[in-house]
Amino acid sequence: MAQRLTTRMAVRSAVVAALAVLTIGLSSAALAATDTVGLVDPTTGVWSLRDADGGSYNFYYGNPGDYPFAGDWDCDGIDTPGLYRQSDGYVYLRNTNTQGIADRSFFFGNPGDIPIAGDFNGDGCDTVSVYRPSQGRVFIINELGSADGGLGAADLDYYFGNPGDAPFTGDFDGDGIDTVGLYRESAGLTYFRNSHTQGIADFEFYFGNPGDRFVGGDWTEGGIDTPGVFRPADATFYLKYTNTQGNADTQFPFGAGAMLPVAGRWGDIPAIPPLALKPVASGLNAPMLATAPTGDPRVFIPERTGAIRILEDGSVKSTPFLTVAGVSTCGEGGLLGLAFHPDFTSNGRFFVHYTASRGGGLIESRVVEYRADPLADTADAGPVRTILTLDQPRCNHNAGSIAFGNDGYLYIPFGDGGKQGDPDGNAQNPKVWLGSVLRIDIDGGVPYAIPPGNPYNGTNGAREVWANGLRNPYRSSFDRATGDLYIGDVGQSAWEEVSVGPAGAAGLNYGWSTMEGNACYRPISGCNTAGLTRPVVVYPNPDQGRSVVGGYVYRGAAMPALRGTYFYADFFSGWIRSFRLAGGVATDARDWTSSFGTVNSLSGFGEDAAGELYVTSFNGTVYQIVPAP
Repeated sequence: MAQRLTTRMAVRSAVVAALAVLTIGLSSAALAATDTVGLVDPTTGVWSLRDADGGSYNFYYGNPGDYPFAGDWDCDGIDTPGLYRQSDGYVYLRNTNTQGIADRSFFFGNPGDIPIAGDFNGDGCDTVSVYRPSQGRVFIINELGSADGGLGAADLDYYFGNPGDAPFTGDFDGDGIDTVGLYRESAGLTYFRNSHTQGIADFEFYFGNPGDRFVGGDWTEGGIDTPGVFRPADATFYLKYTNTQGNADTQFPFGAGAMLPVAGRWGDIPAIPPLALKPVASGLNAPMLATAPTGDPRVFIPERTGAIRILEDGSVKSTPFLTVAGVSTCGEGGLLGLAFHPDFTSNGRFFVHYTASRGGGLIESRVVEYRADPLADTADAGPVRTILTLDQPRCNHNAGSIAFGNDGYLYIPFGDGGKQGDPDGNAQNPKVWLGSVLRIDIDGGVPYAIPPGNPYNGTNGAREVWANGLRNPYRSSFDRATGDLYIGDVGQSAWEEVSVGPAGAAGLNYGWSTMEGNACYRPISGCNTAGLTRPVVVYPNPDQGRSVVGGYVYRGAAMPALRGTYFYADFFSGWIRSFRLAGGVATDARDWTSSFGTVNSLSGFGEDAAGELYVTSFNGTVYQIVPAP
């Protein structure tokens, strides 16, 4: 648990004195620190640590199902992750709050035990012990194991509490030694013991509601740990500053209800670096996006009128990679999407999505396959085959992005057909492609096959449809690390939204036109929201913008602290914002206007093979998001 240098017992006086010498000249703010909270998503192993200002930092550690906790394993005053694999009693400890493998691992306890962490002998270092819920028994060790070995017998053990109680640890009386408390979730009863001996509770009181998850910490820098609970029902932390019965002294929402709470003194959570938009190409004709094949240093930039340009070594090649014939720019149409086959470097296959005239002022959407020598700067001029076409009733809401998911299948989002309010009900009808995301296997058949796992059988919905309920998913992308699908869906007149489909989640209904954002649209109140997938971010139209532009999750190497951050924008307002997804909830929301300014007619984002991000504008410029000079 938290290190409290001012309250440690006499055995630590030499350590305190040494630290006092080392910290001469540091400000009091540098030494001051309180415990804060974090959350762990047990399904993904994503840790979200919260700082005192309400920001958060995310990273992966461990396997789904591991039991998370935190402590100071290397005695440096910083709490870092621990994991307990309840199936075999295996402990995994990490010494930094970053993604990576365990720094130390060993066996202790029995399958089914619950880990507890703390400084149980006042030596300034935390260790991992266990609570055996089947017996109501505590097993304490005062040294950590290593090298995958077993620790043997506990240094001490005793009975405390009832089977089924949830254990926690902390320094509840300020003597510098962590002891054990128990939380009876069925009643919200908290009871504490101030020594490592068998006996009844030294004090107890009620705090929280049945079903809350207890977490303790020194929330005020007072030298004593006090209660906190995470309430899954509203995904909110409630913290109390004294060990007495009463209401919470502070509360705040954070994360999602399915996540597991941890607490600790995280130190300096890596700061988001200052960023800038660096122009890397100009003079283009309405660039729409930027993308690249796997492992290719070049960046490919489709222009709305049909040309695909190559950016390499800081300059745009004069000859287009390809000029797609027959592109119609009616309304919101044009060359809207480009996707390289995952095996482009060996097969040279790539796919474009564009609108073409079908006469009478009407257009159709086309997804067409082309080929190129993977090393060449020009593609074969003639298409290989048309993968699919879709008659568009109007020249708007044609959507745009196409992309291969981590499963190797091609995903194609379409808008609802373009008329205000979707009067034909396309978006809520999975039997039609309009207002849906298609998922097809372009390797399994000619022109394509239906992948296993698609949710409809051709009777209850079109076999190509993967998800529906979209209005105008103009820009969408996959998180290359998780496989989650992020969709920027342009709203009607009140709300813009970003939605996220978890990897492998078939048959999602994103809500339009039953809902616009989180509000009822048809009917305007009392709509049936059962089974609908809510957006993770909404913002009001026109107060903050009028047309969302979906972006990408950053997974590059140039800015490690940004990994896991999703960037998006608004076409009309020109601002760029970001958030991180934790347990299905948007956290760490940031507005980058002070760094980037606004981008006129921001048309799209891009991602190169290395995971670095780009921004495109109809003014002819492509920018790269880079560290500020």
